[in-house]
Amino acid sequence: MVYMAGNNSLSGAASADLAEMQKVGSSERLQVMAFVKQAEGPPRHIRVGQGGRDEVEKLPANTDSGEPQTVVDFVRWAARKAPADRYALVLWNHGGGWSPDDFDHLYQQVRGVRSKPEANRISSRKLSRAVFKKSIRTVLALESPQERAICSDDTSGHSLDTIEVEEVLAQVAKELGKPLDLLGMDACLMSTLEVAYQVRTHAKAVVGSEELEPGAGWCYDEILGDLAAAPDWDGRELAKAVVKRYVGSYQAIPSDWPVTQCAIDAAGVDGFTRTLDGLVTALRKRLPGAWSEILRAQARATGFEFEMVDLGSFCRSVGAATADAPLKAAAGAVAAALQPGKFVLAEGHLGQKVDGCGGVSIYFPSPTASKVSPYYKDLIFAKENKWDDFLAAYFGAVRG
Repeated sequence: MVYMAGNNSLSGAASADLAEMQKVGSSERLQVMAFVKQAEGPPRHIRVGQGGRDEVEKLPANTDSGEPQTVVDFVRWAARKAPADRYALVLWNHGGGWSPDDFDHLYQQVRGVRSKPEANRISSRKLSRAVFKKSIRTVLALESPQERAICSDDTSGHSLDTIEVEEVLAQVAKELGKPLDLLGMDACLMSTLEVAYQVRTHAKAVVGSEELEPGAGWCYDEILGDLAAAPDWDGRELAKAVVKRYVGSYQAIPSDWPVTQCAIDAAGVDGFTRTLDGLVTALRKRLPGAWSEILRAQARATGFEFEMVDLGSFCRSVGAATADAPLKAAAGAVAAALQPGKFVLAEGHLGQKVDGCGGVSIYFPSPTASKVSPYYKDLIFAKENKWDDFLAAYFGAVRG
């Protein structure tokens, strides 16, 4: 099930990806279902057939691809039309090019934005792939550009409200009577620990990218071709195939755009966060006096937009920056837990910037240039683990 919210600058890309799906299409053992809304034409539900022989159900013109209920309605329709043993849901979107009409509509509803030019200025920023308008309303309503950027970070760096997604997936699991076998996100900056933790009970495997995705996104013809040849795959096997095919599809394309993709086993999220809490404990023991070594490690780690940092490169940087044996051991344990095979099912990357990345990022603002988002505490990850406590202690040490 591919939810293609393409009523934006990726409207043409939606057509291209749909054409890729049509190369494989549906069969007795594999059903390919899509929701498509583009800048032109009616929104529609599609059972994707081979060579354009699709079954299409047109939806009302005012169907809002930015409303969570639209996702739930799509899954309900797909499950009714094509009941299956296993279900995969892909969230497909891009928010960097929200059309002026979209932002005009939002501006009518948002209080706190002084002028329409201000809304248009925000719309031109790289918000990566954004699915739900509710999230962007929150972004626009904040008082300053700095707070908007941090709010984007709370929403996994691309205005996809993590709490909202969890609510959608909970309803999806209720509709299906079980968790998704795979949650895929053909979207930027989604391979974060916060997202994985939020959805871990609603999907067995999760696939996403740490980095911004190139415009072509996933190669659906190759991925679906693999699945058609092995329709008994579970979500974890499919997730590994997505990583392999995605990264491989960019190897032959000359580009300096860094590429990342990672598949994780949701059953391993809790164990990994316990390992991370061990690192947090060791880091906090070095505070406040040794804050500078943490700052150096943070500066040397691979970072992404909206203050996300790759955990693997940070742990290696910690090991290089400190002489403290317990801290070295704790950082090494996290790095080891990121090795593909258990928690990380598969990971791939291309490009010098992301060389050595481990596939999973975390919110890690700089205490010398930013502040901790007041919204971070609302995430389940922050409520149940120790990372946000570390951020508070770290910021206090640096600024003290």
